[in-house]
Amino acid sequence: MNGTVYVDFDDVLSETARRLADIVAERFGRRTPFEQIHSFDLGISFGLQPHEQDILIQLFHDADMLASIPPVAGAVEGLRAWAAAGCTVHVVTGRPPETHDASRAWLERHAVPYADITFVDKYGRGHADVAGVRQMTLADLQACHFALVVDDSPDMVRLLANRPEIPIAVFDRPWNAQLGPVESQPNVVRCRDWTELLARFPEPGSSERK
Repeated sequence: MNGTVYVDFDDVLSETARRLADIVAERFGRRTPFEQIHSFDLGISFGLQPHEQDILIQLFHDADMLASIPPVAGAVEGLRAWAAAGCTVHVVTGRPPETHDASRAWLERHAVPYADITFVDKYGRGHADVAGVRQMTLADLQACHFALVVDDSPDMVRLLANRPEIPIAVFDRPWNAQLGPVESQPNVVRCRDWTELLARFPEPGSSERK
């Protein structure tokens, strides 16, 4: 039996940033190539004013909109391979807990094997409690043990990389191209896509690593 793998939802499992760029183009008439999305800050990446950011977030968190996001190439197959190898897949997301039902529906529609989904207020947005939805604080998350962490967020990589016993796979995206000193840590590895991720970590939690 292998270990528990933390897999981020947006832009690791689902092509969220590409869908956000489509919404910005449709609603505000501003086209931003994916390769130019260099910041987690929507205002910076898409040139939006605060009120436009509010509109974008409201549009994006609509259940039908979330349902329209395609999976990242190789993600579903990758999680199936890990599950078949005995890994426990734990989906972690910074989405607001109000998106719980839509997020679970997406996972089920795409037949993603996962044991649990946890909502974490990763970016201090003040998520409210929602009955029946599992939430963690950043401190709670930092105290957990995982056989592997896969995330694209620079903030989350820096937060979790101080656990040297946990391998951190940085899922390569334009906004994490400049991680700084943390990327030189021996437990931090950059992976360009799911093919490389599976090649490096065929069985997370086992004694061998490629």
